[in-house]
Amino acid sequence: MKPFVGEYSIDPVWAPGGEFLVYSGADVGTTFPVKAVTAESTPFSIPALTLTRGARRLRFLNGSNALIVMRGNIQHKDLWAIDLRTGGERRLTNLPLDFNIRDFDVSPDGRELVIERIQQQSDILMIERAQRGK
Repeated sequence: MKPFVGEYSIDPVWAPGGEFLVYSGADVGTTFPVKAVTAESTPFSIPALTLTRGARRLRFLNGSNALIVMRGNIQHKDLWAIDLRTGGERRLTNLPLDFNIRDFDVSPDGRELVIERIQQQSDILMIERAQRGK
């Protein structure tokens, strides 16, 4: 069953048990709300969660209702785990101010976080693979 959300919604992610999905709502200035809905299209209650622009990626920690989000100001964010049952929050990273996350993902087993970094004045390298048999 595909839930119907009667308002602006993007980046949906199903909770591990399939009970509900979370999604990003419409931008209000430089922030946007995170909301949830069941498969039957009824609102699902989660703790109030507002994130800043550039933090739309939402991922669940494997086998739990902990939602991993990027939280912070527009220029610098850290990764946080938000327990959607209790509202408890846990900071996962404490990155230096010059370390800017652009995107992230969680490994299928939930043991690793993969972070894409934005870096000013980065070098671009081309690595040529050695040809076999030479």
